[in-house]
Amino acid sequence: MAFQLVGITPDVLSAAQWAVVPDLFAAGLSYLYVRQAASEQVWQRLTDDALKPFQHRLLVPFPMVAGQFGRHWKEADRMAASPGERAFSTSVHALTDWPLLAGRVELVYYSPVFASISKPGYGPVQSIDVIARQIAHIRQQTDKLPLLIGLGGVQTNTIRRVQDAGFDGAAVLGTLWQDPDPVAVVQELFKKLT
Repeated sequence: MAFQLVGITPDVLSAAQWAVVPDLFAAGLSYLYVRQAASEQVWQRLTDDALKPFQHRLLVPFPMVAGQFGRHWKEADRMAASPGERAFSTSVHALTDWPLLAGRVELVYYSPVFASISKPGYGPVQSIDVIARQIAHIRQQTDKLPLLIGLGGVQTNTIRRVQDAGFDGAAVLGTLWQDPDPVAVVQELFKKLT
């Protein structure tokens, strides 16, 4: 499977940022986690005609009554879910939680991999080399795992290290939205991969 690139939105997107979302998918973005609270305005944006072809690649942290959106479980939602419930994605901060989510989600975000761009002062407790060894060990012990997505401080100069560490993909927030041209960022990130 190809290396996945997942975008994560800030808490609020401007009209110009919403307008660029189809172009991000055209540039190769695999998924976009819309990390915003449920509201009429967000609902209107998500169901806009320009985004309809991409609804199956949009992940939201709240139940949607229509469309093909993927559900992202925040930790509290995941903990409250019954054992048979499924979502598309969730986040963990300990790699030992990753295999426990097999059969419940498709994507697991692990963070932080590097010092966060969008959350100053938030960084990893282990080096990328230690994380890589843990990933390899878990993959040897478990056959069917959700895709593992590295999150936190992923930039053009670090994405290859995420790939080399054994992640199935990387997620970007600060790198994507703090640049005036997020589409060029996606293109540049893919150029750095093998």
